[in-house]
Amino acid sequence: MAAKILFVDDEPHILNALNRLFMDEPYEIMTFGSPLKALEKMGEEEVAVVVADHEMPEMKGTAFLEKVRDRWPNTIRIILTGHANFENAIAAINKGKVYRFISKPWDNNEFKMTIHNAINHYELLLDNKDLFELTGKQNEKLVKLNQSLEAKVEERTKNLKRNDGKLKKTLEKLREALNATIQAIAMIVEARDAYTAGHQRRVAGLAGAIAVEMGLSKKQIEAIKMAGLIHDLGKIFIPAEILGKPNRLSEIEFSLIKTHPQAAYDILKDIELPCPVAQIILQHHERMDGSGYPERLLGEDILIEARIMSVADVVEAMASHRPYRAALGMEKALEEISRGKGILYDPGVADACLRLINEKGFKFE
Repeated sequence: MAAKILFVDDEPHILNALNRLFMDEPYEIMTFGSPLKALEKMGEEEVAVVVADHEMPEMKGTAFLEKVRDRWPNTIRIILTGHANFENAIAAINKGKVYRFISKPWDNNEFKMTIHNAINHYELLLDNKDLFELTGKQNEKLVKLNQSLEAKVEERTKNLKRNDGKLKKTLEKLREALNATIQAIAMIVEARDAYTAGHQRRVAGLAGAIAVEMGLSKKQIEAIKMAGLIHDLGKIFIPAEILGKPNRLSEIEFSLIKTHPQAAYDILKDIELPCPVAQIILQHHERMDGSGYPERLLGEDILIEARIMSVADVVEAMASHRPYRAALGMEKALEEISRGKGILYDPGVADACLRLINEKGFKFE
C-alpha cells in the first residue's frame, strides 16, 4: 500500500505546486488549506509524513505539528516556510520534534529526497516499535519469572538452609535473566547502528575498570557496566544520516543528538532493574561545572557512576574513529581528561582513568 503524505498550506498555488511535484511518485498525496481539517483527516487514516507551512492564519505550523506529535508520534513531521531563521528552526524542533526544516523556494530534487528519506525513517520507526513491544513483552515475562523465583528462593532459604548450592544456582539464573534483558536492548541498538554498539562495549569496559580502580562496590560496578552497554540507546530515534554524517554537524543537528540521554531514560525508567541504570544513562553527558546536558547538573549532584561514564565516553570517542574524522588517539584523549580534571570531569575519576592507561596498561578490547 502506498505511503500517505499530507501537505498543509494556506496558499493554494503552493499546494498545486506540491501536487505537481509528487504526482509521478509512488505516494498517496493529500492537500489541505486548513490545519484543523487536516487533523480531522489524520484521525481517519494513517499518515506517514506531514509537511506543514510555518505561517498560517488558522494555526502556526509549529502548533499544528505539536498536535500531530502528541496524537500520532510515529508520523514524520516536516515544516515548510518562507521565513527561515534559526529561531523558527529551534521552535519547530522543541515543539513539533520536526524531522526536517525546508525553506521556500525549495529545490525539487532535494525536496523529493527529503520525502523519500522521511518515508524510510517512518518505516524504521514502525519496525523499532515492533521490537520494543516484543522486548516489553519479554521483560514482563522476565519480571514475573524473577518475582516467582525470588519467592521460591525466600521459601527455600527458610526451609532448606543447608541447600546452599541450589540457592546460589537460583540467584545466578536471576542474574542471567537480568543480563538477557540488557543484551536484548543492546541488540536493538546494534541492529540499527553496529558502530554505536562497538562504542558502547568499549565504554562499558573502561568505565567498569575505572570503577574497580576507585574501589566502588560490586553492585555499583555491575550497574556501570550495564549502563555502558546501552548508554546510547536513545540514538535509535536520531536519523541515520545525522549519526553517520561525514562532516561537522549543524547547531540544529547537534540539538537533535543532545536528546538521546533523555530518550534512553524514557525507555528504561519503567523497567525494573536493581540499580539506577536509567539515571546513569540520563546523566552521562553532564559535566562538573554545569555545562553538560540535559539537566546541567553540578558536581556531586551527578551520580558517581555517571561521572565515571562521562570520562570513559570522552576517552573512547576521542581515541576511536568517527564518521566525520579519523581517530585523535589515546594521547589526545588523555590530554583532554587532564586539562578538564576538576572542571569538566570528577578529579578522582580522572586520576583513576589516567593511572589505568598510563601506569597499568589498560587497552580497549
